[in-house]
Amino acid sequence: MGVIATLLPHEPRLARLRAAARDRYRFVPCEDWSSLTRACERGAVSLVVFDLYADGRADFERVRQLRLRLPRAALVAYVEVTRERAREMFDAGRAGIDALVVANETDTPALLAAVLDQAEARSVASLLRPHLQAVRSVVRDAVMLSVTRAHERLTPDTLARQMAVSRRLLSKRLEGAQLPPPHQLLTWGRLIVAASLLEHGSRSADGVAVALDFPSGSAFRNTCQRYLGCTPHQIRLRGGASWVVQELLVNREKRRMIHEADDELDGDLHDSAAA
Repeated sequence: MGVIATLLPHEPRLARLRAAARDRYRFVPCEDWSSLTRACERGAVSLVVFDLYADGRADFERVRQLRLRLPRAALVAYVEVTRERAREMFDAGRAGIDALVVANETDTPALLAAVLDQAEARSVASLLRPHLQAVRSVVRDAVMLSVTRAHERLTPDTLARQMAVSRRLLSKRLEGAQLPPPHQLLTWGRLIVAASLLEHGSRSADGVAVALDFPSGSAFRNTCQRYLGCTPHQIRLRGGASWVVQELLVNREKRRMIHEADDELDGDLHDSAAA
Protein backbone atom coordinates (compact mmCIF):
# COMPACT_ATOMS: atom_id res chain seq x y z
CA MET A 1 0.00 0.00 0.00
CA GLY A 2 1.28 3.46 -0.88
CA VAL A 3 1.88 6.02 1.84
CA ILE A 4 0.66 9.63 1.79
CA ALA A 5 2.24 12.02 4.29
CA THR A 6 0.06 15.08 4.84
CA LEU A 7 0.33 18.54 6.34
CA LEU A 8 -3.24 19.78 6.11
CA PRO A 9 -4.36 21.88 9.09
CA HIS A 10 -7.91 22.11 7.66
CA GLU A 11 -9.64 18.85 8.55
CA PRO A 12 -12.25 19.05 5.73
CA ARG A 13 -9.43 19.07 3.16
CA LEU A 14 -7.85 16.00 4.72
CA ALA A 15 -11.25 14.30 4.68
CA ARG A 16 -11.67 15.08 0.96
CA LEU A 17 -8.24 13.68 0.24
CA ARG A 18 -9.04 10.48 2.12
CA ALA A 19 -12.27 10.12 0.14
CA ALA A 20 -10.37 10.52 -3.12
CA ALA A 21 -7.62 8.08 -2.19
CA ARG A 22 -10.08 5.48 -0.85
CA ASP A 23 -8.15 2.39 0.30
CA ARG A 24 -5.20 2.84 -2.04
CA TYR A 25 -2.96 4.60 0.49
CA ARG A 26 -2.03 4.63 4.15
CA PHE A 27 -2.14 8.16 5.60
CA VAL A 28 0.45 9.71 7.92
CA PRO A 29 -0.99 13.06 9.11
CA CYS A 30 1.58 15.58 10.39
CA GLU A 31 1.16 18.71 12.49
CA ASP A 32 4.00 20.87 11.14
CA TRP A 33 6.83 20.93 8.60
CA SER A 34 9.30 19.34 11.00
CA SER A 35 7.09 16.33 11.68
CA LEU A 36 6.33 16.06 7.97
CA THR A 37 10.05 15.93 7.19
CA ARG A 38 10.63 13.27 9.86
CA ALA A 39 7.75 11.17 8.54
CA CYS A 40 9.20 11.34 5.04
CA GLU A 41 12.63 10.30 6.28
CA ARG A 42 11.28 7.34 8.26
CA GLY A 43 9.01 5.63 5.74
CA ALA A 44 8.57 4.81 2.07
CA VAL A 45 6.40 7.82 1.27
CA SER A 46 5.06 7.92 -2.29
CA LEU A 47 2.97 11.11 -2.03
CA VAL A 48 3.28 14.25 0.09
CA VAL A 49 0.25 16.54 0.23
CA PHE A 50 0.67 19.79 2.11
CA ASP A 51 -0.80 23.23 2.64
CA LEU A 52 1.90 25.51 1.28
CA TYR A 53 0.69 28.14 3.75
CA ALA A 54 0.53 25.91 6.82
CA ASP A 55 2.72 28.42 8.69
CA GLY A 56 0.94 31.44 7.24
CA ARG A 57 3.38 32.01 4.39
CA ALA A 58 4.69 30.03 1.46
CA ASP A 59 7.80 28.12 2.54
CA PHE A 60 9.45 27.09 -0.72
CA GLU A 61 12.71 26.21 1.00
CA ARG A 62 10.89 23.47 2.94
CA VAL A 63 9.53 22.19 -0.35
CA ARG A 64 12.99 22.14 -1.93
CA GLN A 65 14.34 20.16 1.01
CA LEU A 66 11.53 17.63 0.66
CA ARG A 67 12.30 17.27 -3.03
CA LEU A 68 15.97 16.57 -2.27
CA ARG A 69 15.08 13.98 0.37
CA LEU A 70 12.36 12.33 -1.72
CA PRO A 71 13.36 12.49 -5.40
CA ARG A 72 10.71 9.95 -6.43
CA ALA A 73 7.83 11.07 -4.20
CA ALA A 74 5.10 13.22 -5.72
CA LEU A 75 4.70 16.60 -4.02
CA VAL A 76 1.18 18.05 -4.12
CA ALA A 77 0.35 21.51 -2.76
CA TYR A 78 -3.24 21.92 -1.51
CA VAL A 79 -3.86 25.64 -1.19
CA GLU A 80 -6.44 28.37 -1.08
CA VAL A 81 -5.48 30.82 -3.81
CA THR A 82 -6.06 34.50 -3.13
CA ARG A 83 -5.14 37.53 -5.20
CA GLU A 84 -2.14 38.14 -2.92
CA ARG A 85 -0.92 34.57 -3.35
CA ALA A 86 -1.47 34.24 -7.09
CA ARG A 87 2.01 35.42 -8.04
CA GLU A 88 3.62 32.86 -5.73
CA MET A 89 1.96 30.02 -7.62
CA PHE A 90 4.44 30.56 -10.44
CA ASP A 91 7.23 29.56 -8.05
CA ALA A 92 5.58 26.26 -7.15
CA GLY A 93 6.93 24.30 -10.12
CA ARG A 94 10.45 25.64 -9.70
CA ALA A 95 10.43 24.50 -6.08
CA GLY A 96 9.68 20.93 -7.14
CA ILE A 97 5.91 20.76 -6.66
CA ASP A 98 4.37 18.23 -9.04
CA ALA A 99 0.70 19.26 -8.79
CA LEU A 100 -1.46 22.02 -7.36
CA VAL A 101 -4.89 21.51 -5.80
CA VAL A 102 -7.00 24.64 -5.31
CA ALA A 103 -9.35 24.47 -2.32
CA ASN A 104 -13.06 24.63 -3.21
CA GLU A 105 -12.28 24.60 -6.93
CA THR A 106 -10.30 21.52 -7.96
CA ASP A 107 -10.74 19.37 -4.86
CA THR A 108 -13.77 17.25 -5.62
CA PRO A 109 -13.06 13.53 -4.98
CA ALA A 110 -12.89 12.80 -8.71
CA LEU A 111 -10.52 15.68 -9.46
CA LEU A 112 -8.38 14.90 -6.42
CA ALA A 113 -8.08 11.26 -7.48
CA ALA A 114 -6.96 12.37 -10.93
CA VAL A 115 -4.42 14.78 -9.44
CA LEU A 116 -2.97 12.03 -7.26
CA ASP A 117 -2.60 9.69 -10.24
CA GLN A 118 -1.02 12.38 -12.42
CA ALA A 119 1.35 13.53 -9.68
CA GLU A 120 2.50 9.97 -9.12
CA ALA A 121 3.16 9.60 -12.85
CA ARG A 122 5.27 12.77 -12.84
CA SER A 123 7.32 11.46 -9.94
CA VAL A 124 8.01 8.22 -11.84
CA ALA A 125 9.43 10.30 -14.70
CA SER A 126 12.43 11.12 -12.50
CA LEU A 127 13.67 7.58 -13.22
CA LEU A 128 13.95 8.43 -16.92
CA ARG A 129 16.04 11.59 -16.79
CA PRO A 130 19.49 9.98 -16.18
CA HIS A 131 19.03 7.85 -19.31
CA LEU A 132 17.93 10.70 -21.59
CA GLN A 133 20.71 13.24 -21.17
CA ALA A 134 22.46 12.35 -24.43
CA VAL A 135 19.43 12.13 -26.73
CA ARG A 136 17.77 14.81 -28.85
CA SER A 137 15.28 17.06 -27.11
CA VAL A 138 12.45 15.69 -29.28
CA VAL A 139 13.22 12.16 -28.11
CA ARG A 140 13.58 13.18 -24.48
CA ASP A 141 10.32 15.10 -24.48
CA ALA A 142 8.44 12.27 -26.20
CA VAL A 143 9.60 9.71 -23.64
CA MET A 144 8.81 12.01 -20.72
CA LEU A 145 5.34 12.83 -22.07
CA SER A 146 4.55 9.16 -22.57
CA VAL A 147 4.94 8.74 -18.81
CA THR A 148 3.74 12.03 -17.32
CA ARG A 149 0.55 11.89 -19.40
CA ALA A 150 0.03 8.13 -19.30
CA HIS A 151 -3.47 8.56 -17.84
CA GLU A 152 -4.65 10.64 -20.81
CA ARG A 153 -4.57 7.97 -23.52
CA LEU A 154 -2.57 10.08 -25.96
CA THR A 155 -2.44 8.96 -29.59
CA PRO A 156 0.65 9.21 -31.79
CA ASP A 157 -0.89 12.20 -33.54
CA THR A 158 -1.70 14.06 -30.32
CA LEU A 159 1.77 13.27 -28.99
CA ALA A 160 3.34 14.80 -32.09
CA ARG A 161 1.06 17.86 -31.87
CA GLN A 162 2.00 18.36 -28.21
CA MET A 163 5.62 18.57 -29.31
CA ALA A 164 4.92 20.74 -32.38
CA VAL A 165 6.51 18.27 -34.81
CA SER A 166 5.11 16.00 -37.48
CA ARG A 167 4.41 12.38 -36.64
CA ARG A 168 6.83 11.34 -39.37
CA LEU A 169 9.66 13.40 -37.86
CA LEU A 170 8.88 12.11 -34.39
CA SER A 171 9.05 8.51 -35.63
CA LYS A 172 12.34 9.21 -37.39
CA ARG A 173 13.92 10.75 -34.26
CA LEU A 174 12.76 7.84 -32.09
CA GLU A 175 14.12 5.34 -34.59
CA GLY A 176 17.45 7.13 -34.61
CA ALA A 177 17.61 6.76 -30.83
CA GLN A 178 16.77 3.04 -31.14
CA LEU A 179 13.45 3.57 -29.42
CA PRO A 180 10.03 2.25 -30.46
CA PRO A 181 7.66 4.20 -32.73
CA PRO A 182 5.14 6.56 -31.15
CA HIS A 183 2.25 4.11 -30.70
CA GLN A 184 4.50 1.61 -28.92
CA LEU A 185 6.27 4.31 -26.91
CA LEU A 186 2.92 5.42 -25.49
CA THR A 187 2.24 1.87 -24.35
CA TRP A 188 5.68 1.73 -22.74
CA GLY A 189 4.86 4.93 -20.87
CA ARG A 190 1.68 3.40 -19.49
CA LEU A 191 3.60 0.25 -18.51
CA ILE A 192 6.18 2.30 -16.59
CA VAL A 193 3.43 4.04 -14.61
CA ALA A 194 1.61 0.73 -14.16
CA ALA A 195 4.79 -0.82 -12.77
CA SER A 196 5.09 2.02 -10.29
CA LEU A 197 1.52 1.42 -9.13
CA LEU A 198 2.25 -2.29 -8.79
CA GLU A 199 5.09 -1.50 -6.39
CA HIS A 200 2.38 -0.79 -3.80
CA GLY A 201 1.44 -4.28 -2.66
CA SER A 202 -2.25 -3.45 -2.33
CA ARG A 203 -2.63 -2.60 -6.04
CA SER A 204 -4.05 -5.49 -8.06
CA ALA A 205 -3.52 -5.89 -11.78
CA ASP A 206 -7.23 -5.21 -12.32
CA GLY A 207 -7.00 -2.02 -10.24
CA VAL A 208 -4.00 -0.80 -12.22
CA ALA A 209 -5.83 -1.57 -15.46
CA VAL A 210 -8.73 0.62 -14.35
CA ALA A 211 -6.42 3.46 -13.21
CA LEU A 212 -4.69 3.56 -16.60
CA ASP A 213 -7.81 2.93 -18.69
CA PHE A 214 -6.81 -0.44 -20.15
CA PRO A 215 -9.89 -2.14 -21.65
CA SER A 216 -9.72 -4.85 -18.98
CA GLY A 217 -7.43 -6.60 -16.54
CA SER A 218 -6.86 -9.29 -19.18
CA ALA A 219 -5.84 -6.66 -21.74
CA PHE A 220 -3.34 -5.23 -19.26
CA ARG A 221 -1.88 -8.68 -18.54
CA ASN A 222 -1.62 -9.42 -22.25
CA THR A 223 0.22 -6.13 -22.81
CA CYS A 224 2.68 -7.02 -20.04
CA GLN A 225 3.35 -10.36 -21.74
CA ARG A 226 3.76 -8.87 -25.22
CA TYR A 227 6.08 -6.03 -24.20
CA LEU A 228 7.89 -7.46 -21.18
CA GLY A 229 7.38 -11.21 -21.35
CA CYS A 230 6.08 -11.46 -17.79
CA THR A 231 3.05 -11.06 -15.56
CA PRO A 232 2.20 -7.99 -13.45
CA HIS A 233 3.26 -9.95 -10.35
CA GLN A 234 6.66 -10.66 -11.93
CA ILE A 235 7.05 -6.98 -12.81
CA ARG A 236 6.62 -6.17 -9.12
CA LEU A 237 9.18 -8.81 -8.09
CA ARG A 238 11.74 -7.65 -10.66
CA GLY A 239 11.80 -4.07 -9.40
CA GLY A 240 8.68 -2.35 -10.70
CA ALA A 241 9.12 0.89 -12.60
CA SER A 242 12.93 0.89 -12.38
CA TRP A 243 13.06 -2.48 -14.11
CA VAL A 244 10.64 -1.45 -16.88
CA VAL A 245 12.68 1.72 -17.50
CA GLN A 246 15.77 -0.46 -17.83
CA GLU A 247 13.97 -2.68 -20.34
CA LEU A 248 12.96 0.32 -22.45
CA LEU A 249 16.02 2.56 -22.29
CA VAL A 250 18.92 0.25 -21.46
CA ASN A 251 18.14 -3.19 -22.85
CA ARG A 252 17.32 -1.82 -26.28
CA GLU A 253 18.50 -4.81 -28.27
CA LYS A 254 16.21 -7.16 -26.40
CA ARG A 255 13.34 -4.70 -26.81
CA ARG A 256 14.02 -4.45 -30.56
CA MET A 257 13.73 -8.21 -30.98
CA ILE A 258 10.48 -8.29 -29.00
CA HIS A 259 8.90 -5.58 -31.12
CA GLU A 260 10.05 -7.16 -34.40
CA ALA A 261 8.22 -10.31 -33.34
CA ASP A 262 5.28 -8.16 -32.23
CA ASP A 263 5.11 -6.41 -35.62
CA GLU A 264 5.37 -9.77 -37.42
CA LEU A 265 2.44 -11.06 -35.36
CA ASP A 266 0.44 -7.93 -36.16
CA GLY A 267 1.23 -8.42 -39.85
CA ASP A 268 0.14 -12.05 -39.78
CA LEU A 269 -3.12 -11.08 -38.10
CA HIS A 270 -3.70 -8.35 -40.70
CA ASP A 271 -3.05 -10.80 -43.57
CA SER A 272 -5.38 -13.35 -42.04
CA ALA A 273 -8.12 -10.75 -41.69
CA ALA A 274 -7.63 -9.62 -45.30
CA ALA A 275 -7.85 -13.20 -46.52
